[in-house]
Amino acid sequence: MGALTTEQLQNEYDLTEVLQSSSEQLEEYEVLSRLALTRLTHFLDLPYAESDSNRQTLDIFLPNGIAFKAQPSVPIVIFIHGGYWRANSKDSRRFPALAMAEKGIAWIPINYRLAPDFTMADIVDDVRRAVSWVYKNAEQFGCNPERLFVCGNSAGGHLAATLLMDGWQESFQLPGDVLKGGCALSGLFELEPLLDAGPNEWLHMDRATAHRYSPARDIFADSPPLIITCGGKETSEFRRQSRDYAALCAQKHRPVTYFELAEENHFSIIGKLSDPESRLFQAFTDMINGL
Repeated sequence: MGALTTEQLQNEYDLTEVLQSSSEQLEEYEVLSRLALTRLTHFLDLPYAESDSNRQTLDIFLPNGIAFKAQPSVPIVIFIHGGYWRANSKDSRRFPALAMAEKGIAWIPINYRLAPDFTMADIVDDVRRAVSWVYKNAEQFGCNPERLFVCGNSAGGHLAATLLMDGWQESFQLPGDVLKGGCALSGLFELEPLLDAGPNEWLHMDRATAHRYSPARDIFADSPPLIITCGGKETSEFRRQSRDYAALCAQKHRPVTYFELAEENHFSIIGKLSDPESRLFQAFTDMINGL
């Protein structure tokens, strides 16, 4: 695809229509998320920063029967919700915990502060701070901090990928390999195209900021393995972003698996994280339990 006009970029990154058409499915995610509260051991709204903001909180869902005093062994997935960095909540993304628990995996969805009140730098700092908290507190919940993975969709896919960038870990007193792998659904990995699209109306990024927080610009060979996927029914730009980022990872000799789920759109693909028969669920849980 050649260079897009501003109007084309606006259309490619406009999710209004698919959001409206997916309202019933998104309501189902909320129902299933409430079900997870009745089925699994859980801890809600734990603060990961010294703040009174309810946006700097996370939940922990554990496989039933965890022995808290035993040698911590349970792997962890930190999940980052989408919403174009300005909307949504961890509360409706609790539902994959049900299927993950069957595989012996803890599910930790997080909140983060939102634009336009907070900048991209603030938002990225929040998700990194959440990783730091989970790593340093995992054992008290029977979880293994050395088996820590990250996953996110849309804006959360972007934020998950920023956690696999290099150099930030030291400032949080974390090992460079604090994360053992990741999974990015329908993510945005090069932010420069957004400078002329709708999201920058609330992100207020300049070019330097867009470059600084573009995971496609910071790929190193010894980074952990990454699964990149998107729906076949997404816009061309969302598909291109995932495809191009996967190609860059491969060029830099970073372990990467890329595939599209042909029948899924930007919102239906999230549900595949809780479907044991889906390629996405199987690939991600195989990664987690294979490391």
